Amino acid sequence: MNFETADLCDDNRDKEIQVLSNEYKNYGGLKKCAGQIVTIKLDKSNWELLEMLRDENGKGKVVVVENARYFYGVVGDKLMDFAKNNNWQAIIINGYVRDIAYTKDIDVALYAIGTCPLRNFDKTNSSRGDQLSFGGVTFHEGDYLYADLDGVLVSREKLI
Repeated sequence: MNFETADLCDDNRDKEIQVLSNEYKNYGGLKKCAGQIVTIKLDKSNWELLEMLRDENGKGKVVVVENARYFYGVVGDKLMDFAKNNNWQAIIINGYVRDIAYTKDIDVALYAIGTCPLRNFDKTNSSRGDQLSFGGVTFHEGDYLYADLDGVLVSREKLI
């Protein structure tokens, strides 16, 4: 991928660009990515996210996950393997991740607010396609996300 988020911000200052708070860190192996956003809102359980990453082609896509910061590891090495095998570019979580000794070597970006070894085993409801807001950004299904070592930005329009 031939872009820098700093240059995208400079070159598109006439467009509405949002930047994710720097409290979200990348725990994945892919350090630069871009894709169209798919949203999912979880109620503690990651079952529907697991099914999405395992069963759907994510080529050119980024999944943005609202988990209300429940103190559970939402994504670990197994979900990251599913994401990699189905060509997802990135997972952005308003929550926590686990297994980072392994996720850091998988070629998918994985942004979260921290780590937690706990996992929720309950099967609860989720919804897809919702507008999500966290980290100073409002995410809409179909928005475009660009990320590199400088940060994560979101635009309603495709920038590259």
